Amino acid sequence: MTTKEETILSTSPAKCCQSASSLKFASANNNDAATRDADTKFLWDNKDCVKRHRFPKKQAVHVEFENITYTTWSWSMTRFQKENKQILHGVSGQFKAGEISVIMGPSGAGKTTLLNILAGFTTRGSSGAVKLNDVVRDQSPRFRKLSAYIPQDEELRMGLTVQEAMTFAAHLKLGYTVSTEYKKQQVIELLEILGLESSQHTLTARLSGGQRKRLAVALELLSNPPILYLDEPTTGLDSLSCTQCIYLLKRLAQEGRTIICTIHQPSALIFEMFDKLYALSDGRCIYDGTIKDLVPHLSNIGLTCPPYHNPADFLMEVAIGEYGTDINMLAEAAKVKRLDSIGESPKEKESMSRSVIEQDEAEEKPIYEKSPLPAAVVMQFLLLYKRNLLTTKRGYLYFINRLLAHVAIGIIFGYLYKGVGMGANTILANYVYLYGSLLLNVYTGKMSVTISFPLEMKILTREHFNRWYKLTPYLLSVILIEIPFQVICTLTYIAISYWLTAQPVNFRLYLFVLFCILSTLCAQSWGYFIGATTPIKVAVFLGPVIACLFSVFGFCIRYFDTPIFFRWMFHVSYYRAGFQGIVYSIYGLNRQKLDCPEEALYCHYSDPTNFLKEMDIMDVDLVSNISVIVVIWCLMHAATYLTLWIKLNKR
Repeated sequence: MTTKEETILSTSPAKCCQSASSLKFASANNNDAATRDADTKFLWDNKDCVKRHRFPKKQAVHVEFENITYTTWSWSMTRFQKENKQILHGVSGQFKAGEISVIMGPSGAGKTTLLNILAGFTTRGSSGAVKLNDVVRDQSPRFRKLSAYIPQDEELRMGLTVQEAMTFAAHLKLGYTVSTEYKKQQVIELLEILGLESSQHTLTARLSGGQRKRLAVALELLSNPPILYLDEPTTGLDSLSCTQCIYLLKRLAQEGRTIICTIHQPSALIFEMFDKLYALSDGRCIYDGTIKDLVPHLSNIGLTCPPYHNPADFLMEVAIGEYGTDINMLAEAAKVKRLDSIGESPKEKESMSRSVIEQDEAEEKPIYEKSPLPAAVVMQFLLLYKRNLLTTKRGYLYFINRLLAHVAIGIIFGYLYKGVGMGANTILANYVYLYGSLLLNVYTGKMSVTISFPLEMKILTREHFNRWYKLTPYLLSVILIEIPFQVICTLTYIAISYWLTAQPVNFRLYLFVLFCILSTLCAQSWGYFIGATTPIKVAVFLGPVIACLFSVFGFCIRYFDTPIFFRWMFHVSYYRAGFQGIVYSIYGLNRQKLDCPEEALYCHYSDPTNFLKEMDIMDVDLVSNISVIVVIWCLMHAATYLTLWIKLNKR
């Protein structure tokens, strides 16, 4: 052993992990030689740090799959019928613990599909068996906790710093089974190991591509899953960042984990770092074995890799049919090779007398060695609410703009309809003001949240699938963040326009405020539902259309003038209930005669009852209208929950 190696091994783990404050990872445009040297030094020196950091030991978990098929369908616009397409054709194989295994193949070969099926991320349309240590895997939580899935796009929360993201994830994923000090220690050590120590106070949005990849891995390593699935972990990274990423995964595999990832076309250096290769072409396995056996295997079937040619590139050329290759012949040769390797290999299954599931449930272990349980539902809500508050605080410009918009429109409406609330000759103008006020609050309440779930869906899918939290606390944390601010915006508008238009300042003011707030919150629930059920382009179009449709009933047309087959809209329209409620609050409830100016000569609406009769807003039951709005508000939130639940669980 050299003096340098002895020095490294004698260093404490914390010092051995190179501080990222002195090491900067190169970006795609970084040409600084000193920085590249520091990166290379981190890459090779930090391997001892990874060796020294030991996560709580778990039994090795081998992943085996047999006869996996996957069929999808699409609607043919030419034949006007459903067309089925088989993506995977009965593939089988095994990925062992302690190895980094890669699934390769050209575009459309079925790499991501196979990875998603193995991870349990995709189940509909697939058949075959996936086994963990010879135990058939299902979708129960006891199997889900054994793995973590990292998609190609990291889907991180850009408004959090690295440390904040790790801290929230630690509290959510580790829950109450471990102490706070242990969580903090795990966060610190993971940031050191992954070279993110100097970036811990940097917003995720400002991280480089390689740093985001490492952060995505760090977030899932907090719960120490024995299986890690990664979809295209090197996409979008420069060559050095790719090498660092794969080297990190290799070291994590050497800790005893099963690392399975997909990759499209790696460099020769990265290709040599993998332990196991599983190659696909047109949904069939064309190679299943080690990297070093690839070239000899292809040579045996008449496909000789040219000298100085990247074997990975040669494999891709073979997979797309160059050199006159027959995919069926390659698949048959791979099947024969796999059967031969199974016959020659030792019976490893006999050493696994107890599966990891049974061992975890049966044995009494120290608390830090047990599989961590997520936080309690109440704690999940508090953590998610705090996280949303933090990101909302940093995005304050968006909310200031919304507030200023309400102030500006309140001033404009107030001066356009100045003083119309007291006179009998201006009652029609005031009627329009009341309609416009409710329509404004309905629009802002609905459209401000319509794209919330479409933008969040990918992040929600990853975090929920990896068992960070349940859907109920997440949905509550999102809704309860938005409600107070929408109420503040509504009150700001009312405070300005209501005073400028000279509306009555008594109990009618409170009823006006009540109906405006209830209506805007009900519209908000519609916005969440539309956003959860439709794509963004459809949602931003459908939201205003539905708002306009509901606003027609009660303002533009009276009930007895409406065709019979449209009258049901009056009973289900929250806008009708809200609008009639504010009109009746202002002019009903035994309001005294209105002022009639001398220049008006005659005011037909001096008695507000005459106006209410003409508008068909007599004898309005305010309690019933409030009940309609509240019931629709509850139903739409329930429908939103059901929609999200189906999307998250129907895979």
